[in-house]
Amino acid sequence: MERRRNKMGVIYNIGLLDRVVRFIVGFALLAAGAIAMTMSPVITGWETLAVLVSVYPLLTAILGWDPLYAMFGARSCRLDGGRNQCGTIPYEVDAALGHNPKPDRGFEYDHSLGSSHH
Repeated sequence: MERRRNKMGVIYNIGLLDRVVRFIVGFALLAAGAIAMTMSPVITGWETLAVLVSVYPLLTAILGWDPLYAMFGARSCRLDGGRNQCGTIPYEVDAALGHNPKPDRGFEYDHSLGSSHH
């Protein structure tokens, strides 16, 4: 069972820059739609669409995983030495600053907060 769970585990596929851009775009769409909805007495439809579309970039930025990237086998982060360089925001910031964080032995794909600060 443990082997199956590890095999099915989600591996991050979005890098730090991609996550930041997605967050900015998602927040801008959400803010524009919400502001337009509150300022105008008539909702034309684009406001609702903007709010709904903003969910995808915001959710993928928070999770660090994009289902479309996974479907096509793409990623916006490196695989140095067979190791997944994507992960939690603290891990990615450490990697971007050149601190070369090391995951725990046996957990090369686990970039949790505990393993990112070695």
